[in-house]
Amino acid sequence: MIKFTHSTILLTSISSLAFYSHTACATEYDVYGKAEVQIANTDTGIMRYADKGTQIEAPFSRIGIQGLHKLNEYLNVVFKYEVQVKGFEQDDTEEPFSARNTYLGLKGQFGELVVGRNDTRFKYSEGKVDNFNETQGDIAQVIAGQDRLGDTLTYTSKYWHNTQFSFTYAPKDDNKDNEAGFAATVIYGDRSLKNTSYYFSVSHVDSLNNINASRIAAAYKFEQLKLGALYQHSESTDGIKSGNGYVLSASYTLDKWVPKLQFAKDDSLLRQASDATQWTTGVDYVFDKQTTAYLLYTDLDLQESADNSVALGLKYKF
Repeated sequence: MIKFTHSTILLTSISSLAFYSHTACATEYDVYGKAEVQIANTDTGIMRYADKGTQIEAPFSRIGIQGLHKLNEYLNVVFKYEVQVKGFEQDDTEEPFSARNTYLGLKGQFGELVVGRNDTRFKYSEGKVDNFNETQGDIAQVIAGQDRLGDTLTYTSKYWHNTQFSFTYAPKDDNKDNEAGFAATVIYGDRSLKNTSYYFSVSHVDSLNNINASRIAAAYKFEQLKLGALYQHSESTDGIKSGNGYVLSASYTLDKWVPKLQFAKDDSLLRQASDATQWTTGVDYVFDKQTTAYLLYTDLDLQESADNSVALGLKYKF
């Protein structure tokens, strides 16, 4: 991320000094993003996020700006505007951007309250269980509820004894189900596994994006080994479809190499038309905190069809 503060802004005139010092002193903001390129070969093309054949992609590349403006000793304005950048690909030159998390809100001792487009707190609850997030092996291939919704209100509390509560609310008129919906999550530990070696969450979603579901997720890091697990019961809001899903993941850090393995299964029929099972394996090579090269293979099995994909990629975060 690139941080802009009062001390980092170069001023070339007295008039610009007056203007920029006013805005910079009150506001801190970051420009951030992810640039990624991937060469992938996919067998049948029934898999989400991957077309049939050999493709050059820029999966989930993005750019955004987020910041905080201090109103007084107790209250701040917070904002985020983020878009997915698709213009890398020839087919997306007419629509090179799509909406991601975009919101405005307030932050203080009470926590944070924002309004706009945001990951539901149900999606947020997965933590770092998904070893292949934003790839063909993403758990969203088979697990429902991995949603980013617009016109929502999101509340996130401050941590208290390693515990945090968060809540998503969608009004009736803005929800796809045409009724008010919500998601609530309680977290214990650190999602990124940096401040604590453990993470545990319990989450429930009701009438958001046509599903009701409950989820338990956990992750644990012991030296170079990281383990993750997720269990979820899901059903459609009309009660016609229902079932269970789970994810198991593991990774091990060997200097700059990180081999990874993941298994996901679901029989709710909410993400795929039949029972779905997915195996994914891969390895990352971490050049530094910002740059990672990776190789992955994933296999998706449905009752009457199957698909697999192999991908080689390079990812840079700024």
